[in-house]
Amino acid sequence: MKTAILSDIHGNLEALEAVLSDLEKLQPDRILCLGDLIGYGPDPEAVVNRVAELEIRCVLGNHEAALSSEKALGWLNFLARENNLATKSLLSDRSLDFCASLPRSIRFENACFVHGCPPDSILKYLYMLGDADITDLVETLPEKRFFVGHTHELRLITISRGDIARTKLAEGSLELIEDMTYFINVGSVGHPRDGNGKAKYVLWDNRDGTLQVRGVSYPAHLTAEKIVARGFPKAYAICICPSFK
Repeated sequence: MKTAILSDIHGNLEALEAVLSDLEKLQPDRILCLGDLIGYGPDPEAVVNRVAELEIRCVLGNHEAALSSEKALGWLNFLARENNLATKSLLSDRSLDFCASLPRSIRFENACFVHGCPPDSILKYLYMLGDADITDLVETLPEKRFFVGHTHELRLITISRGDIARTKLAEGSLELIEDMTYFINVGSVGHPRDGNGKAKYVLWDNRDGTLQVRGVSYPAHLTAEKIVARGFPKAYAICICPSFK
């Protein structure tokens, strides 16, 4: 079964629509989102509505958690906190309820899907885990495929017979070996931090073990202009469109 795994859309409707158009050609069996539908970007309401309309299963991200939790809001830096409050004012009650209802993780097909770190952290970054932490997770959790977001960067951790390897992921395909364990950071649809403006996501086929990393071009300058027009920090516009002035 083919599963498209998106993450960190961050209110970027243009990036989301470009990915959805790409998925129309690929026809996955299901689509999952690893949280942070909102934050930074100019169209949080439209993004949440689109995800709800398409019945895309989604887990809780730290930006969704901050909408209803003072503690979670405090986890964000100052600019992100201010942006979260501004974003909240743009969301309908229906969208706020949708965000509040999201689970912290989803599990199926020997895989775990979570925003930050398995088994259900919305805050911890994958890069914060040392080898001992990775080993502990592998030994205590039943799954062998762990899909995460949160860092906005494509990364792969491979565990085989106790050996741990960490590599970057790039566009293209690779085969996941059945008896090996993988932690896969799927990158970001709407707010990549790799200097490449494409919207990133992955397509996983659990039947043949293939993982395809997709990068989709979209008119990022339009989103950047909308970010500034919203009064959001210009740095958020430059992040997704480095040529933006």
